[in-house]
Amino acid sequence: MLPVLLWSTHVLAAPPVGNDAVEGTLRMEVGADGVGTRPIHIGPGVSTTLLFDTDIQQDQLSLESRAQFTRVSTGSSVLVLVPSNDLQGGGSLKLSIPFKDAGSALPSRLFLTLVVGSGAVDRQVEIYRRVRSAESYHQEVQQLRAEIERLRQERVSSGGSTREPMGLRGLLIGSTSLPGIGINRKWEPANCRRPCSFQMDRGAAFTAGPRRAVQMVLRTADKKPWTIGRAVLVDRRGREWQSFPPFQTGPIAAESEATLILEFDVNNAELEGYQLIVTDVDGIRTVHWSGVNFP
Repeated sequence: MLPVLLWSTHVLAAPPVGNDAVEGTLRMEVGADGVGTRPIHIGPGVSTTLLFDTDIQQDQLSLESRAQFTRVSTGSSVLVLVPSNDLQGGGSLKLSIPFKDAGSALPSRLFLTLVVGSGAVDRQVEIYRRVRSAESYHQEVQQLRAEIERLRQERVSSGGSTREPMGLRGLLIGSTSLPGIGINRKWEPANCRRPCSFQMDRGAAFTAGPRRAVQMVLRTADKKPWTIGRAVLVDRRGREWQSFPPFQTGPIAAESEATLILEFDVNNAELEGYQLIVTDVDGIRTVHWSGVNFP
C-alpha cells in the first residue's frame, strides 16, 4: 500500500496548475547521481524554502541567473529563494548545492532544476540525502490522504457537471463510434413515478463490462430549472450504486432541453429490472424511474 501511495504523491506533485502556492510540503530524495527526482516550481516574488537533512556548503552553491533573485539566503541546512518580480516565466534555471561531508559515500553535490512560472509554487521542499525515516513517510502519506479527500470533496460539491468527464461519460461526449460497447439508442425507462418532473425527448443506454451508462435529452415541467446532484441505480434486490459525477450540458428547463449523462460501476451481471433515482443539487426534488434495462 505504501509504495502505491508514494507513487501517487509524485503524480499529484507533477507540474502544478493554478495561481496559488502548492499546499503542504514537497519531499524529495537525492538520487545516486546527485540529481533531484523532479523539478522545483518557483514564482516571481514568492519564496521557496529548501530544507536539507545534512549540512550544505553555503558559500559554494551555484545558482543560474542569481542576479534575478531578490533574496538568496542560506543556513547550515536551509536555502531560501525569492525570485524578483522581473523574472520571466516559462524558463528553467539550474541550481547546484554541495554538501559539507563530501568524502562520504553519499552524493557530494545536489543538482536541481528550477522551473519558473506564474502557476503554483513549491513553497517548502524537504530534501533527503540520507535514508528517510519512517515518520517522514508517514507524514507524506497523511498529506496525500488529505489531498485525496480534498479532491473528493471538490468533486462531490461541484454539483451539476465535471469539466473533463472520464470513462463512458467522456466517450459519449467525444465520439459517436463506440466499438465493443452494448448500445440501445431507442432506450427509455418503463415508468416515471408521478408526479414526474421530466419529459424525455430521447434516450440511450450503454453497457461496457461492469459499467452502465444512460444518456437522456430532457425537459422539465417544473418552473425551477434542474441541476442533478446525485443519481442512484437500484437492482431488484435493493442494492444501490451511486453514479460518478453527473455530466449535464446545462440546466434542465421547460423552455430548453439539456443532455444528462449518468455512469455507474455496477458489480452485477444483470442487465434488466433496475430503478434509477435522481436528486437535484439541493437534495430536495427527486425523480424516480423503474423498468430500467441495459443492452
